[in-house]
Amino acid sequence: MLDAWQKLLAEVEVFNALEIIAVITALIYVVLASIGNKWCFLFGLISSAIYIYITIKLNFLFDVGINAYYVIMSFYGWFAWSYTTKEQTLIVKSVPRRLMLLKILAGIIITLLLAAGAEQFSSAELAYLDAFTTVFAIIATYMVVQKQIENWLIWIVVDSVAAGMYFYKELYFTSLLFIIYTIVAVFGYFKWKKLLEISSK
Repeated sequence: MLDAWQKLLAEVEVFNALEIIAVITALIYVVLASIGNKWCFLFGLISSAIYIYITIKLNFLFDVGINAYYVIMSFYGWFAWSYTTKEQTLIVKSVPRRLMLLKILAGIIITLLLAAGAEQFSSAELAYLDAFTTVFAIIATYMVVQKQIENWLIWIVVDSVAAGMYFYKELYFTSLLFIIYTIVAVFGYFKWKKLLEISSK
């Protein structure tokens, strides 16, 4: 426990302000996304840009890639959600079961291929878990932009795995962030479920 606390203090000294800003803006992003507010993408952009810098410094290649993707999707999401006015309710959709199964199957196959390649050609740590969180975060992020409720179910799994990974990587603030992400994802699912029921009436 003392060792973990000392590592936490060391992390504050190394990345202190940057990581804390990234965590705070990421939390604002996920809360705003859960209530369907387009400003979530601005905070997501800030957080992801900071994490690109941090993960480059730490040589976490998959993490660099996923955060670069988040930056791109922040712009896409902003414009896609801009068509919803303040007076409109967020229109939530559900993915047909067969299509959802195909997405999961494709995600698993891509995860296995990426992880095998990473183990073969690099010194990546936790290659399979890292590839899993990266691939399914890409799928879930696109589903957020498309306003598909199942995105939150994917995020619950991805965020739980990521919390353990970042704790292992000794990024304790980020690990805590993903624990909070998991909780907010549960909230987001039930919030969007209510919106889906409203829109389907």
